[in-house]
Amino acid sequence: MRLPSLEFSGGDFLGKASHDINFSASVSAGYAISENSRFENVVQLLFPHTVQLRTTHRLSADVHRIYQLDLSNGYQLVVKFSPPPALPLLRREQLSLETEAHALTILAQLGHPCIPRLFRYMPCDPSSSASFLVRQYINGTLLPEMRSQLSPGDCRNLDRHLGSLVRAISQQVSTSFGSLGQAAAGTGSSSWRESFISLFEEVLRDAEDMMIHLPYDQIRREISRLGPALDEITVPRLVVVNFGRPSDVLLDPNLKQLSGILDLGSAIWGDVLMAEMFEAPSDAFLAGFGPIPSSGRYQSMRSML
Repeated sequence: MRLPSLEFSGGDFLGKASHDINFSASVSAGYAISENSRFENVVQLLFPHTVQLRTTHRLSADVHRIYQLDLSNGYQLVVKFSPPPALPLLRREQLSLETEAHALTILAQLGHPCIPRLFRYMPCDPSSSASFLVRQYINGTLLPEMRSQLSPGDCRNLDRHLGSLVRAISQQVSTSFGSLGQAAAGTGSSSWRESFISLFEEVLRDAEDMMIHLPYDQIRREISRLGPALDEITVPRLVVVNFGRPSDVLLDPNLKQLSGILDLGSAIWGDVLMAEMFEAPSDAFLAGFGPIPSSGRYQSMRSML
């Protein structure tokens, strides 16, 4: 699947060209300008000058800096910045913002209310040390804050809804395996075995870089031995590996139903069983997901990888 350019994404009102305002340059240079000035630049990049920034709120203190913007026209946006250059990152984390932008672009065709709409993604350029994306703000309360208020029936309904959403996401297919960026650039792999081993090798190298003592040679031999199980997968499907983590699940506090999913930065083209929710799936989740695609004699083994 060839992706459209991510630099201009969104609806008709997002027509201002990026050269109208040098936001990337203002993001760099040590954040010399105030936060409000940077966010006002975001608003000017996307909307007519009559639209004003009302308030901003810091939403996250993880590796990405995430802010909520409330605008005078009633829109609420989320701006997500890449981590500071000096912050050590795992190899996959270095690409997570770009990956999320690709995933939101692909999934826009679903029109699913739980998947936020991407307004703009701006990658790093020679004048900037930061990239950022702007997406729709989705109202809701994080699952950990709601857990004690959910009945067993509420939990089953939530798992069923999550299962159906994983299914819908997995219906998006590519012509190659690997990262979303690789597939978009035409450099993905034709083999899930090859792609999985490459992804796993990145994890091992991260561990080696951090001086974690593991039997690396033995692990590599075992992964190679599992090749036949990986070869069962011949269709590259969109899968969000971290999908369903409680910190990324939003609920409507009144209806106690799924209202949104956050952070698609772990998406890849691969085996749908890579999603963490398949590690110990509930009956309700499996009912919502339906039949497992590419099932075979090694299905149980693949679900443990």
